[in-house]
Amino acid sequence: MGKFLSEIKGQPVGNSGSIDSILAKLGETDGRDLLDALNDPNIRPTQIIKALQARQIKLSPSVITRYRAANVTTQ
Repeated sequence: MGKFLSEIKGQPVGNSGSIDSILAKLGETDGRDLLDALNDPNIRPTQIIKALQARQIKLSPSVITRYRAANVTTQ
């Protein structure tokens, strides 16, 4: 196995790592607020992205979309 392939395989997989690391950065209260926003389909991903950007935190809207597809059920 080549060096680059080893580096690729050593990278974290999935979007939960991104969200988990952001939750850790935000702390308990703000992290809970972020989870509430992620689980609320009425809050647009761009709203969440802009609020995170104001705190110098980057997150792709597609991560939110994938999180919601895997974790949020709508009625």
